[in-house]
Amino acid sequence: MLVVLADYSDDEGNSYPSVASLSRKCRMQPRNANYILNALQASGELRVLKNEGPRGTNRYRIMLSQLGASPLQGSAPLQRSAPLQRSAPTPAMECAKPLQPIADEPSLNRQEPSVARKRAASGFDASLIDLPEWLPRESWQAWVADRKERRKPITQRAADAQIKALDGYRAEGHLPAAVIANSIAAGYQGLFPPKLAEGARTQRQRGGNDLLDCDHVFEGSHERA
Repeated sequence: MLVVLADYSDDEGNSYPSVASLSRKCRMQPRNANYILNALQASGELRVLKNEGPRGTNRYRIMLSQLGASPLQGSAPLQRSAPLQRSAPTPAMECAKPLQPIADEPSLNRQEPSVARKRAASGFDASLIDLPEWLPRESWQAWVADRKERRKPITQRAADAQIKALDGYRAEGHLPAAVIANSIAAGYQGLFPPKLAEGARTQRQRGGNDLLDCDHVFEGSHERA
């Protein structure tokens, strides 16, 4: 109760709280608060002056002399800060290594975020896929390299469709290596045997340029009769 009264008090120990406020802050019933206030008055630690506060409230005065204390003193002047010790360690000039030994080193990648994300997302390499026995790997890798040089890398879906197309040309009597060589020499984005490419060139001259220039040709949208 004295601690709560001290919160309300001025430097001389005077305060004017209501009994309801004291009981609420002490977390007790008003009846118990009145009992404690009377006990503090009987011990001489508190003096209650009836109706001497603002608007006729009671004035509570903590008897500091009975508590062996004196009125609050004025604020002490600020002390000067002690000089820095000469033995103080020099601040660290470098960042410490992470505590976990398994933590990764900071990334040194200087690429733009969009470029790095695109390359990370397209981790497919068409030159490393499993090929059927009838398809020479040298010819296939040459075709993959040609597409990369023209900035048209082969996706996984396109690779499956082109191998399927090569198998169809093989059934028609065309060598897969010859089909690839013909397509590289002509600069096609799709795979076409010499005879089919000749007919496609004629159609392109008539205005049907979708046959040779669009990736959907070798991804399965072009159906052969």
